[in-house]
Amino acid sequence: MIKRAATPSAPASLLASAVTRSFTSGSITTRVLGGVDLAVQPGEMTLIVGPSGSGKSTLLAVMSGLLRPDGGTVHALGCDLWNQPLEAIDRFRLEHCGFVFQGFNLFPALTAAEQVVLPLQYTGLSIGAARTRAEEALAAVGLRDKAALYPLALSGGEKQRVAVARAIAKNPQLLFADEPTSALDKENGANVARLLHAIAHAQGATVLCVSHDPRLIAHADRVVRIEDGVLTSDERNAAVTNPDPLVVPELT
Repeated sequence: MIKRAATPSAPASLLASAVTRSFTSGSITTRVLGGVDLAVQPGEMTLIVGPSGSGKSTLLAVMSGLLRPDGGTVHALGCDLWNQPLEAIDRFRLEHCGFVFQGFNLFPALTAAEQVVLPLQYTGLSIGAARTRAEEALAAVGLRDKAALYPLALSGGEKQRVAVARAIAKNPQLLFADEPTSALDKENGANVARLLHAIAHAQGATVLCVSHDPRLIAHADRVVRIEDGVLTSDERNAAVTNPDPLVVPELT
């Protein structure tokens, strides 16, 4: 019986029920998720921690519409996610989700501002509105003066903040972060963790982060531990660091 966090009053914006997932290589099938139940609330940062191979990144991918589960259901913002056509799932991610990954996923030939503008254009914003939103998002993560620089001229911490700016620029209701600090030093890792926490509180967004980095625990409202595809603990963090003030761009 795992220790459960106290149930908040806000309804869950993400709900995984009896989620299973296995991977097969040749004749060997490995269970990665073993019937996971997890409800995630808006307005806070939920952190899933566990050792490498524990299933945390697979769970994030399933709950964000990137990887279909073998069994169980995922409800995101009230939508039965995996009961939709693939085109509808793609549209859901575009309209409602932001993603931050450990590899930054920046295009070498685009400036910091252009990295943020590109996905905004797919949402239907005009180029002028997208550029304004990109400027606001980069300013929110402290990179206003780096907007014209290419990835080669940015430090690792700056690249990750560009990735955060790209994720928050469309005001996503759901923000997913997979090992966002693993390639960063102590200071930059703490800065990114504070940003993710502040975004949840400033926007009322649902921030779901997975990591094996213990530095993130101090910035999470709730810490869920997973081992061998099974949740082993689920606790609220009474000592969570207060979020720094953050101005997040609003949709216009």
